[in-house]
Amino acid sequence: MENNDSNLDWMIYWSLSKYNPRNSQIRLINEINFAIKKGYKYIILEAGTGIGKSAVATTIANMYDDSYILTMTKQLQEQYLDDFKDMLVEIKGRGNYQCNYKGSCDFCIKAEYNLQRCGDCEFQTAFKKAVDAENIITNYDFLYYAGVAGGILNPRELLILDEAHNLESKMLMLSSSELNREYISTKFGIDIFESIINSTKSINVLKKNKKFWIKLCDDLIKICKKRIKKIEGDANKTVQVTLDEFESDPSKYSNFDYVEKQNLEQDMKTFNEIKKGLSNNELIIDIPDKKSILEGNMDISAEFKPFSVVDYTQNLLDFGNVCIFLTGTLGSKDKFCEWNNIDPDKTYYIYEKSPFDVSKRPIYTDFVGKMSGFRRGVPNWKSRKAINKIKELLDKHKDEKGVIHTSSNEQAFWIMGELKEYPFLFVGGEDRNVILKKFTESEENLILIGASIKDGVDFKGDLCRFQIVFKIPYPQLNEQVKYRRDLDPKWFYYQTVMSLMQAYGRGIRDIDDWCVMYIIDSSFINLFDYNRGFFNEYFIEAIQKNK
Repeated sequence: MENNDSNLDWMIYWSLSKYNPRNSQIRLINEINFAIKKGYKYIILEAGTGIGKSAVATTIANMYDDSYILTMTKQLQEQYLDDFKDMLVEIKGRGNYQCNYKGSCDFCIKAEYNLQRCGDCEFQTAFKKAVDAENIITNYDFLYYAGVAGGILNPRELLILDEAHNLESKMLMLSSSELNREYISTKFGIDIFESIINSTKSINVLKKNKKFWIKLCDDLIKICKKRIKKIEGDANKTVQVTLDEFESDPSKYSNFDYVEKQNLEQDMKTFNEIKKGLSNNELIIDIPDKKSILEGNMDISAEFKPFSVVDYTQNLLDFGNVCIFLTGTLGSKDKFCEWNNIDPDKTYYIYEKSPFDVSKRPIYTDFVGKMSGFRRGVPNWKSRKAINKIKELLDKHKDEKGVIHTSSNEQAFWIMGELKEYPFLFVGGEDRNVILKKFTESEENLILIGASIKDGVDFKGDLCRFQIVFKIPYPQLNEQVKYRRDLDPKWFYYQTVMSLMQAYGRGIRDIDDWCVMYIIDSSFINLFDYNRGFFNEYFIEAIQKNK
């Protein structure tokens, strides 16, 4: 590793050539280099919006031999490329590249990081370009699946993790496995929820029935082995076809057996991992509610999640000799280290407050009642007072774009149904980036609404002049979250505070920007009073005592 610890010698590596670095950025770059020279494995940079963390991170990356820079979303990945395209090379999952065989991307190997397929594949070309580059920009998912699970990427000198406050949540997701009902039914002819349909037992009882899921995995493994054996017996059979014939009937393709074998081997690996995890009591079973199953919903899955992700997290962090965590809101250095199994004695912490004027970013606690819980079987958030308050605020900001943060898609749909006269734009699901692009490019004063816009997006200037927090964003209580909450209640509230503070940061992105936030859920009172230590100074000072 090259040492660059003098005050301004590193200026030749400055990544944002159109602008000179600010004093705060100079100070941060020098301090990070100091920490690296002192031998710290982990460096946390908590710096508020407007500091320019990405310019600091990419400059540090330029100064050393090679790096990975990870983002939580592809949109953030694209933002890095827009600003630093001359120094970064991008790589994403295969599904983001155009397949040379029209309409046949799914025909390619399901184990998408196997590089023995299609010599002229766009994905392989991009991958080879990336591994030869000094600085790779990618996302957490790709590095985990291609590096940790796939073994086709090697560690680098620096691993820079953006939005690092979400590290544990991301690892909880990446380390989970699933049995998708539609996929298993289509490919293996088994409805994985058949026993539930024919059972009078409660979902909670069935969630604990590990023997059933182990047997199911055994049955699926046997089917895979039988089909693989047949393919190997037919290995000498080849069929030469034209491209037109292939597009009309892919089963005629000469490599079909090879690809199908790869798919079956990948399936068998998943089934074996689930079986092993259940047998060793390492996994939590999470299945949908019985109503969704009985209604015949095929787009649902049984999920198998680990009790702890510390080993998975460490495997990811091993891809950097030095790991730099970037975040605008950390909440607690000690808790962050504890929950991610990071040695605090090997961790160097840097804090830099956002320079934005507090008068341009007020938070109004305009409560209409407690949104959590139920009353007579109806969720408290289905409140006429809440609808009236949202209407009042939307009318107040009728000439401006804004965002409503819900805790679930169900809440978003309910609000949209109650206030049909307003130009809502729902964001969520696979078309997230398409909707966000429509919102940013539209000249209409649209109102973006959903549960998935609390971080990972930037709404500069007129894109967002007001935000409404409809319901305090407590984590959804699946089995894994319940386990973590019961193990350490502070973890549950920490996740909530992080989501809330991240949402706050969406609407003001530069020194001249301004945005108003309204919190209408009175559950905020207890959250704030009992977890004040997780809220940073930037958020606390913006809370207005009186509207």
